[in-house]
Amino acid sequence: MGIVNDYINKLLSYVKKDKKENKEKPWLKYYGDMPEHLNYFNGSMYDYLSDSALRNSSRIAYKYYNTEATYKAFMRKIAKIANALTQFKIVKNECVTLCLPNTPESFALIYAINKIGAIANIVHPLSTTAEIERALKQTNSSVLFCSDVSMPKARKIKVKHFVMVPSNASLVGLLKVLYNIKSSKNLKLEEGMMSWDEFLSYKLDEDVYVKRNNEDPAAIIYSGGTTGKAKGIILSNMNFNAMALQTITVCNKAVPGNTLLSALPIFHVFGLSIGVHSGFIGGMTSLIVPKLNTKKINKELKKYKPSVYPAVPSLLKMTLNDKDPGKNAFKDIKVLVVGGDYLSPQLKEEMEKYLRKHGSDAVIKIGYGLSEATGFSCTTAGMDEKYATNGTLGIPNPDTLIKIFEPNSDIEKTHDDIGEICITGPTIMMGYINEEEETNKALIPHNDGKVWLHTGDLGYMTKDGLVYYSSRLKRMIISNGYNIYPIELEEIISKCKYVEACTVVAVPHKIKNQTPKAVIVLKDGIEDTFEIRNEIKSYCFKNIARYAVPSEYEFRKSIPKTAVGKVDYRSLQKKTDK
Repeated sequence: MGIVNDYINKLLSYVKKDKKENKEKPWLKYYGDMPEHLNYFNGSMYDYLSDSALRNSSRIAYKYYNTEATYKAFMRKIAKIANALTQFKIVKNECVTLCLPNTPESFALIYAINKIGAIANIVHPLSTTAEIERALKQTNSSVLFCSDVSMPKARKIKVKHFVMVPSNASLVGLLKVLYNIKSSKNLKLEEGMMSWDEFLSYKLDEDVYVKRNNEDPAAIIYSGGTTGKAKGIILSNMNFNAMALQTITVCNKAVPGNTLLSALPIFHVFGLSIGVHSGFIGGMTSLIVPKLNTKKINKELKKYKPSVYPAVPSLLKMTLNDKDPGKNAFKDIKVLVVGGDYLSPQLKEEMEKYLRKHGSDAVIKIGYGLSEATGFSCTTAGMDEKYATNGTLGIPNPDTLIKIFEPNSDIEKTHDDIGEICITGPTIMMGYINEEEETNKALIPHNDGKVWLHTGDLGYMTKDGLVYYSSRLKRMIISNGYNIYPIELEEIISKCKYVEACTVVAVPHKIKNQTPKAVIVLKDGIEDTFEIRNEIKSYCFKNIARYAVPSEYEFRKSIPKTAVGKVDYRSLQKKTDK
């Protein structure tokens, strides 16, 4: 019997070895027990949430300041809003625009809109009047749900149905009263506007529900516009549902009983797909935060006590620069999932040390992706941390292929050779709204029969399937025939003992075409003197290849950021090009 068992063990070992040596997917060796393929839910975002709510009906779905709701209560809230939406005679695939921060009402509205067969058109609540009007016009939207915080810019907008949703709608007691006093000016309605209470007073005798399929559109999210004009990204039910299942598959902390900090905004895909939908599908409790006080980030984290903390790199820097929160302040944090921008190995290491110092043994897991891929397509979350070295972005999610191609072609690069990172899988967007040409540039059919998302990011893959990021294709600097990757220079310069932050942009050059310019923020306590500047320049000459040494240096108090906390390269480049 022992011989038979030995034979079976050898056979199983052979099968596993065969899986590990998959030439198209060399990363499978890191999967361990994680499945290569997943069984995706067939239905809408609302349907998937309903399925989760049945399994978690008595669990707490969310907490919002001094209130909380079970999954059962959350579903009732969604049903009430869905019924109220029918007063506007909304038809299937009609766009309903939301200009709201993270609140129980904005979360419920997204699912209610999905339930009645419409599309949530989500814009930044601090958008300019012109940006909101553009989003309405672009989607032919006649219904606008707008927060009181948006009223200064949205008040004069003319739209058929304007519903003002106060951020304190779910609050009770003194907190609600104080908010009413503080925000009284913004809470005032113009003629023709509808209050939230008036909207909800509409009652329907029967429950409204429109059956939707995987391939139907669910939401429109706008790109950050860091390197170009913001575009409306159409994402399907399948995109969101696949992202949710992939998230709870690769992240073993995304389970019922754990809490999720829902502070990343819903107008950002990482916030909506990971911070909202994935958490609810995993049966977690969302800690809803409309606006994180980033000036007191450590106090905020200590107060909310999340198990899972989705963050962008800028939040980590803020934590390191903030006041010491106390020895066990972060003991509840079990994992940090960082995406939305590049995380340097240095910052990752510093933050993990800081966590350990403050009571948490959490490891930072990196997620790489973009809005057009509904979140992250590649991550270190599903692999053993000992392999997540040297700044790797990790390995592709289940059912996701990542390859490196010659930019703007389907010629595949060899391993370790830099090219454009391209992705195909169930989370890839449907396209850009009213932007056929841009859609065709991003979603390209290759000779293998697959449609690939060309990310515009440069990177490479090792022979073992680990993915590494180099730069944005548009940010790559070509100087005298040399390819210079700003991110590499930024990492080197940021290690200088005087430098707090650094961003590298291109400046025109008569002979070399372009040269690098370093935009630098000095550490607190470091005076901006001639001597310090010279020392930084000397450091660059010693540590950077001669052809890549910055030709110009600019010293600033801060690096400009976009609405979602990314470095605003476009703003810096515009200033440089003048």
